[in-house]
Amino acid sequence: PATIQAMLLARVDRLPQEVRRLAQEAAVIGPRFDATLLKAVTAEPGRLEAGCELLCDAEIIEEVAGSGSISSPSYRFTQTLLQDVIYQNLLLQRRTDIHGRVGAALEQLCGDKPERLEDLTVLGHHFAQSAEREKGAHYLQAAGDRARMIYANDDALRFYERALAALGAIGQTPLKLAIAERIADLSGPVGRREVAHQHYETVLQAYRESGNRVASARVLRKIGRLLWDVGKRDNAETRYAEAAALLEGADAPIEQAQLWQERGRQAFRGGDHARAAKWADAALDGVRTLTTEHVSEEGRDATLVTAEALNTKAVALARLGRNLEAVRQIERSIELAEAAGLLGTACRGYTNLGVLYTTIDPAQAIKVCRRGLEVARHIGDSGFQARLLANLAVACCTFTDRCPTEGVPAAEKAIEIDRALDQREHLPVPLIVLAQIHQCNGRPELAVGLFHEALDVARETSEPQLLFPCYDGLATLNLDLDNLAEAERYFSLAQGICAQHGLDPEALVVLPFLD
Repeated sequence: PATIQAMLLARVDRLPQEVRRLAQEAAVIGPRFDATLLKAVTAEPGRLEAGCELLCDAEIIEEVAGSGSISSPSYRFTQTLLQDVIYQNLLLQRRTDIHGRVGAALEQLCGDKPERLEDLTVLGHHFAQSAEREKGAHYLQAAGDRARMIYANDDALRFYERALAALGAIGQTPLKLAIAERIADLSGPVGRREVAHQHYETVLQAYRESGNRVASARVLRKIGRLLWDVGKRDNAETRYAEAAALLEGADAPIEQAQLWQERGRQAFRGGDHARAAKWADAALDGVRTLTTEHVSEEGRDATLVTAEALNTKAVALARLGRNLEAVRQIERSIELAEAAGLLGTACRGYTNLGVLYTTIDPAQAIKVCRRGLEVARHIGDSGFQARLLANLAVACCTFTDRCPTEGVPAAEKAIEIDRALDQREHLPVPLIVLAQIHQCNGRPELAVGLFHEALDVARETSEPQLLFPCYDGLATLNLDLDNLAEAERYFSLAQGICAQHGLDPEALVVLPFLD
């Protein structure tokens, strides 16, 4: 309230001018501050000790017991609102100037190359509100990158958004483009696809105007993935083709391999398994000489492509009946991914390995799903949690007596996550799993509704491994209900899907959902 603010300001206004100035400088540092930092910032360092004593006597600040040292005590404002009122009543120019001085002092204290997340955050905070806003954006970007490395993606997104805000209305600098692309990369997987798409399109336009073909191809590939995930597969293919054209003749082996691996994954999801394996092999060949170490960014990127391509090749081999070979490829993929700290890629491996083990070692399938869930929860990846929960539900309900206590809740949780994230490319999976559970337990009325919902979503992507179990399940249900015409129609649709894509119906029953 204004009256409380006025009372607090009156307390500050009664202070001597130099002490009031010290309080203002401290307020810019924050609710809590160290005497060493304030001494480096204040215009009158010789009066710091006496000034802090006066501020303590006036109950503006207080020393924090047990923190700092005898030579450099720490203080805090007695009320957070008091610090905020002092800060907000500073003239913008003075506030900007002090933020710059705080940032410069922190750089001296943190050294040339600060790496701690806390240091990068506070440096970014102060420089972003100083006259050196671009420097602030650099630090905030670095803080975002650091947060992303430890899978604190929500924090990373906030840092990137603050960095972009700090750059304001300046033109499309390389820094601004890099930050916008990072925001898009993190926004898509959490269901903010429209935000991601807008940032990608902005970045793509800038790269096209500057003639950067490799960067344009990279962003087109990412847009293609976004479009594919919402069922706009023709549009996605157009973007992939544009990216491929831009990479012709370019010296960009990793980006080329990433595009091949992505196209292999989509060929698999579209039911062309032989082609998927070829794309994956091309990707593996493209980076074979670049994955000898993970230290450099190039080595890490090459390892990422290799691990993903091994996964893609494996699921294609599984659909072609080469299950044991597929298991070896995925186990190698997980090994590479975990060694390089690529835990999101490892989760994809666990997702597929859990499905493959159901045919070889059911008990191991459950262990693999649980291990994958641990990793997905550790990195906060809800998308893979949904995939692994759906697979766990299948394993529990097929091979154990824990279907009611563990299998059904896992399937229901997977549906909840997929809906929350708008993961329409995966939502049919837990819907089908739950429908099959109800069907097996004599609850056809629940099963029918779930199969129809799954079918409505699956038609958006026309993915064979999603359409087949919907058609097959509805055919069986209608047969049980003596709806022979409907049963025949759905059986015919199920057979047609298999014939169109050269699939063995038994393989889709035994290995239902691979990615």
